[in-house]
Amino acid sequence: MLILIDSSVVDKGDENTWDDETVLALENLASARREGKHIVMAKRETFKKIAQCSRLSQFARNIYHKLYNQSTQFQSYLSAVTRYIEIVNPCYEPAVISDSGKQIIKVGPRFFNDSESVQKTILLCENSDDAVLYEIIAKVYLIWKKMNVKIVCEPRGGGGNTISSEYINIQKFKKRFCLCIVDSDKIAPDGNLGSTASRLQALSDSTCINTENFILDCREVENLIPNSILSELCSKNQERLKALKFFEDISSSAVDIRYFLDIKKGTRMKEVIQSSNPNIKSFWEVKISMSPHILSCIDNWCQVNWQCSSSGECQCKISLGFGESTLSNTVEYLKQKSPHEIARIIDKSMVSDWEKMGQVVMNWCIAESPIRA
Repeated sequence: MLILIDSSVVDKGDENTWDDETVLALENLASARREGKHIVMAKRETFKKIAQCSRLSQFARNIYHKLYNQSTQFQSYLSAVTRYIEIVNPCYEPAVISDSGKQIIKVGPRFFNDSESVQKTILLCENSDDAVLYEIIAKVYLIWKKMNVKIVCEPRGGGGNTISSEYINIQKFKKRFCLCIVDSDKIAPDGNLGSTASRLQALSDSTCINTENFILDCREVENLIPNSILSELCSKNQERLKALKFFEDISSSAVDIRYFLDIKKGTRMKEVIQSSNPNIKSFWEVKISMSPHILSCIDNWCQVNWQCSSSGECQCKISLGFGESTLSNTVEYLKQKSPHEIARIIDKSMVSDWEKMGQVVMNWCIAESPIRA
């Protein structure tokens, strides 16, 4: 994360007037920056003053001296993030301030007195493949933005109620930065959240300043996989090629429908019909009417009466599935490519979605290379 040390932290008198909490915080931040876990910023004069502090270890003074020499490049980092930490003194209670489209988390030096508070940001997702894909998206975003920084995090995977419990536990101790990303499981833009997202939303503490829970706008992480990548996964699989053709045909007539299809299993009409949410019905009625391909694959009686005519498995196929291993196959494919290569193959229609996710992950996981000091 980007951590800005305001001049107020060290401007009051000489170093002998700084309290022990300030000195300890500066020592911990130097360790975090040396290890490349976060970006630490300040004005040059502030870095100069810190680097001359005899109460800091020699290693910490060396780090701040290097940061003093590099400080001209920091302004571009501050312009790029939309959420960052600012250490100010005095600060009686941590608070989040909105300013010109940015969320500024203002804390006092005491916030960083525990070395655990400067460890890597936790990227908490429903499984490890989710976390890998979000890291890749963020790295591609850095390429598009021409930013020479790193994405550094501690990926963790949970699922169902497990991820909610782990996130709430992280919030309870208030020591670690954590970005939690979960699927919405919505089948329409104004549809109902799934059980995992609902539980997370209901139980999490919205006032916790060092965490964020982000619920996808689309149904699942698989909905963020561009057609260009899906096509690579289909090259030797006839069932997937058939699903891709189906997917491309309906996406071309109703672009936003791709965000709410079940990519793994395929989407059946019965799933839509059984929902009691009127917003879901209105969304799908319009989208189905716009797609000749879907109309040709569903029972006219089901559409007219908005009921399922089958007592068994629904035969009205809105889309076909790519299989349960779609995400893991995607991650394995992308691991073989550099961020620059991936950046060139992303469909234009998906760039804004990747940019949005990339910005969220970058805000919490931005870092620089370790410093040798």
